Amino acid sequence: MAFKDMREFLASLDKAGQLKNVDVQLDCAHGTNELQALMRHLAEINGPGLMLNNLKGYNTPGVPVIFNPFGTRERTGMTIETADPIEAKIKHARILNDRSTWHKPTMVERSKAPCKEVVINKADISVDKQLPHVWIGKEGASYITGGVVVTKDPETGVRNVGWYRLTQLWNCQHPQGGSYTEKEQKKQLSVFAFWNPPMNHIGLHLAKAQRMGVPLEIAVACQCDPAVHMAAATGVPYGLDEYEYAGGLRGSPVELVKCETVDLEVPATAEYVIEGVFQPDVPQQIIGWHSNSVGYYDKHQVFPLFDVNCITHRKNPLWYATIEMMPPFDHNYLALIPIEGEMLSDLQRKIPEVKDCVVTPNMTYIVQLNVDGAYKPHPEFGKYVLHALWGAAGRWPRTAKIAVVVGPDVNPYDLSAVEWAIQTRVQPYSDILINRSGQAFVLDPSAPKGPQGFPMVGEQMGIDATIKIPERFTEYADVSQADPADVAKIAAKLKGIL
Repeated sequence: MAFKDMREFLASLDKAGQLKNVDVQLDCAHGTNELQALMRHLAEINGPGLMLNNLKGYNTPGVPVIFNPFGTRERTGMTIETADPIEAKIKHARILNDRSTWHKPTMVERSKAPCKEVVINKADISVDKQLPHVWIGKEGASYITGGVVVTKDPETGVRNVGWYRLTQLWNCQHPQGGSYTEKEQKKQLSVFAFWNPPMNHIGLHLAKAQRMGVPLEIAVACQCDPAVHMAAATGVPYGLDEYEYAGGLRGSPVELVKCETVDLEVPATAEYVIEGVFQPDVPQQIIGWHSNSVGYYDKHQVFPLFDVNCITHRKNPLWYATIEMMPPFDHNYLALIPIEGEMLSDLQRKIPEVKDCVVTPNMTYIVQLNVDGAYKPHPEFGKYVLHALWGAAGRWPRTAKIAVVVGPDVNPYDLSAVEWAIQTRVQPYSDILINRSGQAFVLDPSAPKGPQGFPMVGEQMGIDATIKIPERFTEYADVSQADPADVAKIAAKLKGIL
């Protein structure tokens, strides 16, 4: 049974003992907040999701803040109703590959859409009062982190649904000592659209609109059914509809409703919807500090602004806030299933010897094969798989900075086992590929940055940690390791003693 909205997902977490209400006062104000420390503590103890009900320095005290709902691999799997994380990844990959399982969205009337219960028109827009602002860590801005962003290709009308971060400029500290105008603070938002050059799908739409000299409409649906968020975080091939893929993940169509002021559709059960327009000759603004997913602060980045024309929301709405920081952290886990699913679906379609794909919280990519040594299809097969990974479909595999290929006897979820394979099956010069012109992960602080404050080109390393038969040897030393079944037997035999 699909979740109707974020509230039903939270109810399922509560039923499973994975959601706690917190009435203790916590600070979320700029410069003094306690929420980064809270996120780290929760990550260290595999803590539950929280509903923060008593925030200090918060501009909308009547709106509870959802915190850490996706903070384990198990809870991330629960977003698509599969608590086992490996089964969730397999489900994600299977549905991504099989479009016959996708469901076209359905439209509902405005009167039946909870996201329309409160409507704020353009003349009354003041985002400093109407949108929650939560600061975390040393970030200079309050970021919107729960927004599913909808735009359409200005040439073809093809829709893109992506999960992108937005910046609120009210009470925002300018990273270079400047200031933001009243209009920017109260009537506009900035979105992480990498458009010059385009490096995500919203960026491609905006780049096209700017070349054509036409406006680009945008809608941001905040806190939706988590299957919609999962689909929006997946690198679905350009031209396909993430809403349809979300329907496949949830097993039923996503219900959409038309926006008030733009020709776009949003999930009817979203908590908030923000509607707006990028103007031709789009204004850009410097934003920062921003804490990123590799664990560093971006001191400044340059992103486009759009005018907010309308805000709608549910009665008694909920907000979601998180921070990217040194992994692991809350939606770090939610990012891993889509990335792993992209890799697994693409590689298994081309290479049947691929058994599993794992991405660590620190974004090391590991491909496990179901064959090794003499059973590999041809010499240097591990290097072939590395090239296939960097050429895989989707947004993420092409940015894999460090990738490792291992055999079936190496547990890809156990980094000590992967390290063992590297130490005992790799000669650094012969078995490592270096690509000096790969696509950089846009938040990698070690790669040279372009004019928008993010890198475009970076170096990549691929490690072939398979057994080098027949490349180097005709036989290889036997592995000294206990059989897992025997380990389970001895554990059962000594249960209650050890």
